[in-house]
Amino acid sequence: MGKRKSRMRVRATIVLGAVLIAACAGTPGPGEPGYAYDVTGAYTGRLTVEGEPFDATLELRTGRGGRVLGSFEVSAPLEIDGRVDGTLIDDLLRVRLTYESADAGSGSAPCESRIEGILTVSGRGAVVDGPVTIDDCGDSLPGRMSFRRAPGP
Repeated sequence: MGKRKSRMRVRATIVLGAVLIAACAGTPGPGEPGYAYDVTGAYTGRLTVEGEPFDATLELRTGRGGRVLGSFEVSAPLEIDGRVDGTLIDDLLRVRLTYESADAGSGSAPCESRIEGILTVSGRGAVVDGPVTIDDCGDSLPGRMSFRRAPGP
């Protein structure tokens, strides 16, 4: 009878292990293939500051755990090159874009400026949009980012 109980325990352990593996292998998370809100890729769109639109691009990559890194560029009517650091949780992307900006009125050295916001991700990651706050050399300005993933080759 002792061997039979031992075999039953082994079988139960195997079944429990298989169930746990199947549960963990289910839905992909951020940074994994098939994640519904993956924001990896090149985006084009606009940064609107106090009603004035600026053409801009984003290049993003999603890492494990939802970490998002990349670059940000405004091309017209002024030029800004920056870095993107963010976190993706389901359909929300919390972003912080940093760049150097010269305070036009003071003639001083460039200062570290940032754009922060929580953007909505839709269309399986094809659209990123939402309100942001721009801190440009100490001036706080309201804005909006609206980007669409560029078509692939």
